[in-house]
Amino acid sequence: MVGYEFLLSKIPLRMPPLSKPARIRPVTRVEEAADLIAIPKSIAPAADAILPHLLFALKHEPMQLAILHEALRLVSARDILDALADAPAGGYVRRAAYLWEKAHGIELPWAGQMGNYVDFFDPGTYYTGQTWERNQKYRINFNGIGPCEFCPVVRREPALEQEGDAILRSLHEWAAAPENEFLMDRVMAWAYLSETRDSFAIENEMPTPEKESAFLQAMAHLRDRTPLTEEYLVGLQNAVISSPLRAEAGFRGAQNWLQRGGHGALAVRYIPPSPEHMRPLIDGLMRMANSRDDVPPLIKAALVSFGFVFLHPFLDGNGRVSRLLAHHCLHTKGVLPEVKGSPAILPLSVAMKREERQYLSTLERFSRPVRALWDVTFIGDGDFAFDFCSTPKVYAHWSGNEAAAFVTRCAGIALQQSLVDEARYLHAHDLAYERIDRQFDLPNRTINLLIQWIRQNDNKMPERRKTAKEVAYALSSEELEQIERIVAEAFASPGARASAR
Repeated sequence: MVGYEFLLSKIPLRMPPLSKPARIRPVTRVEEAADLIAIPKSIAPAADAILPHLLFALKHEPMQLAILHEALRLVSARDILDALADAPAGGYVRRAAYLWEKAHGIELPWAGQMGNYVDFFDPGTYYTGQTWERNQKYRINFNGIGPCEFCPVVRREPALEQEGDAILRSLHEWAAAPENEFLMDRVMAWAYLSETRDSFAIENEMPTPEKESAFLQAMAHLRDRTPLTEEYLVGLQNAVISSPLRAEAGFRGAQNWLQRGGHGALAVRYIPPSPEHMRPLIDGLMRMANSRDDVPPLIKAALVSFGFVFLHPFLDGNGRVSRLLAHHCLHTKGVLPEVKGSPAILPLSVAMKREERQYLSTLERFSRPVRALWDVTFIGDGDFAFDFCSTPKVYAHWSGNEAAAFVTRCAGIALQQSLVDEARYLHAHDLAYERIDRQFDLPNRTINLLIQWIRQNDNKMPERRKTAKEVAYALSSEELEQIERIVAEAFASPGARASAR
């Protein structure tokens, strides 16, 4: 065992498993495969001690801050000081010393000379944020996406970044297209309403008209770019929950958990951090969300949204608030186009509902291994005892690449299959309506019903609708066939939506 795998064998806590352990293989250089990192024997640590393997992991493996933090708790001050004395300009040992002080909560008696300042995260390998701390002692810039208290790690993926940029660029082009100008009010009204209903639908709920209105207002206020605070998040929670009895005045002070069908402890499928651990974590998340950085907007939105739901700071409404926070992040980044004086939205919840299985899979990629870090005892009557056997750092430092890829994919779906398709539908609907209205003396409501029925039945009037009062006494068979042709031609016109609404 080498690197992180060796460290995990020494840490006396449960930790999530590695997705790609480093293994000695007959290679001449470090090579990353699908399920492991192949390393040549010549660079593997020779000593069977924690610090050499930790420095190896920092140099050759992806950043795993939670493992580093717990491993450094097992390293003596003398070992760190000796390593600093041997290589005072070494970037990896300086990073280790910086983290050692964080892990132990004390300072090392080191006053030696260091080299130039180095970034904790290599900007060429990882997405980075602001400089949260400029440590003069070790000349380290902690430049994570978030502060040490809450810092997801995302390795750079140029293809994913380019995809996100292309989606946002296409959104701007679509919103600015002259042919869409007179439809934008209707498209955005549909987008806001669909986002609201599908965010509730993901939770298997149907909002009352009052809650729907409150959610819509919350969506509209996101454009104000109000920094995240406990008070602000409480306001969002109060707006999105179904029952006023579940409105909260602050972050939770009790342990919560997610449950599904099953017996006893097996029914508990996810446990967020305890209240005392959650407080510094949510403070770190809010600082991350409020910071100004160059993290690609859709990637940052994914980290804020998924990070919030992982922490579950409320007893109810966390999922809906988390999806609002994705929009909040995009507004804060200022990347949404203006539509008649207000920013457009990407109806991400509509896409997430369509991709619900993948959404749950992405959530479970984090929640399943974290669930294994808890011992749960069924007491009775839906009550449990919980014993956390790991470190709260696992909630603070997680890989965000999968969440970023999922949200980026949803943004593309939201643009193409929601906004663009809705605009195409409205173009075709308006064209059909105009032609029918010009040729037939029919009430507005009847024309709309005819278009709807014909579109939903592959451009043919359903037999059961032909006896409807709106049709039977107003149209002959020949006239109805003519209307069918008008609808079919309108929706077959260039740019018209192909599928039924």
